[in-house]
Amino acid sequence: MATAGVKETAALLCSATVFLLSLAIGLAYPIPLEEVEKQVSTVIEPATYARDPLSFTLGLLSAILYNNVGIAVRCVVLGPTLVYPFYVLYANGYTIGSVVSHVGVRSLVLVPHGVLELPAIVYSGYVGSRLGLAVTLSIARRALGRGAGSALPREFSRSLRDLRLAILFLAAAAVVEVFVSLPLSHILS
Repeated sequence: MATAGVKETAALLCSATVFLLSLAIGLAYPIPLEEVEKQVSTVIEPATYARDPLSFTLGLLSAILYNNVGIAVRCVVLGPTLVYPFYVLYANGYTIGSVVSHVGVRSLVLVPHGVLELPAIVYSGYVGSRLGLAVTLSIARRALGRGAGSALPREFSRSLRDLRLAILFLAAAAVVEVFVSLPLSHILS
């Protein structure tokens, strides 16, 4: 049982550290704003084919939701690699730091949906890295001749259950982004 607490603490500390360090790096050494705009446009491009406002809004909502839920699911499914969850945490922190660095106080338009989306993405990274650490510990135990780690299927099942919470927050964040953050950004620009 003590190992579970250590694993969870380590996963949480590593996830938060990667995100916060990359945020600081993005603030100090931002990527060009054009690159951020290109990343965003690839996500929302399917919605641009809509011929009417309702189709555009629903297309935008589904494109954002599809992108973010896909990232969260991959964090868990690819969690055993440990690479993907940390990459997602790094990329999100760095991109947000870059945006804030470029647009300053105008980045406050991200807050309405960001308070839901960012914790969900960080939580997904944490769940994936927790699963990755469980796999790593299981492999280490097996290599040391201490058993195979029968808790691994339980940990994967737990990770999938935990993913539901992230998906719920990401769905709410997508709705807020489309109906609050984006209109707010048009008003403030």
